[in-house]
Amino acid sequence: MERKYVWIYSSYAVAALAVGLCFLVNRLRTAQRHEYRPEDLSAEYAAWGIDADGTKEFVPIPPHLPYNPIASRLGAEMFRSKRIGPGARSCTTCHPYSTGGADGRLHSGVFTRPAWNAMFGKYYLHDGSISNFPDLVRCMIEDRRFIGAGSLSNAISNLNADGRIRKRFEAHYGVGNFAGTNLVDSIVNFSCTLMTANGPFDRFCGGRDALDAERLAGFERFKERRCAQCHSGPSLGTRVITEDGVRVPSLRGLARRNVYQANGRLYTDLAAAVAMMPNSDFGDDDESRLSLLAFLRCL
Repeated sequence: MERKYVWIYSSYAVAALAVGLCFLVNRLRTAQRHEYRPEDLSAEYAAWGIDADGTKEFVPIPPHLPYNPIASRLGAEMFRSKRIGPGARSCTTCHPYSTGGADGRLHSGVFTRPAWNAMFGKYYLHDGSISNFPDLVRCMIEDRRFIGAGSLSNAISNLNADGRIRKRFEAHYGVGNFAGTNLVDSIVNFSCTLMTANGPFDRFCGGRDALDAERLAGFERFKERRCAQCHSGPSLGTRVITEDGVRVPSLRGLARRNVYQANGRLYTDLAAAVAMMPNSDFGDDDESRLSLLAFLRCL
């Protein structure tokens, strides 16, 4: 009997210890949230042509990014080309222009993320495993989950069947420079044009009176609930990896999407997706909840 009681009391002690550890971890995480400081993006802002202090969380998407127009025109054709890989896929297969650069479909367990405003990201792919935009383009070309050429040299071999494409690349990059690195460079230059500048929130961040009363109230709710801890910078996201190992998506262009989660869960209702977020319980305060949704839809 004594052994039985020892076992019972030991179980209680272990349970109490586990609860105490959970409490301490939660307190630590809460403290970390309170100590949050905006990331200093001075170098990025300068490169993007954004005239703002590097720690400013809410900035407009710039009207344009530096890019080479000739390379961009080549990149636009490559973005649409179905010759790069072995199948009939192009970048526009999953990133169509008509839906803000995302088809809303599941690919290898992850929903397509928008191509628009992608240049402002820090992490790419759903798990943030790529942190360089040219590397992302190369992955899209080579990886079998996407275009699937296997390698840049294979992509060039596939495109080489069209002599016109070779001539256009060599006219810009030089004779003998129809190469995989220049294929990537052309698509990167084209991606600099895929932006949603001059929207209501951009005009508001630029000092103009561009948000109505409901959207302005929603922006206040957005700040009060510390959404900027994960959603800040020009893209309002893509710069944080969650504890679950998922890249925080951009909030830009929400009104043009029909899927809002990237981790394999299908949420086609923006209100349902928002309800999953931290600090998103409005209780019976429907006015605040609706104002936040109105704000998110104007981004």
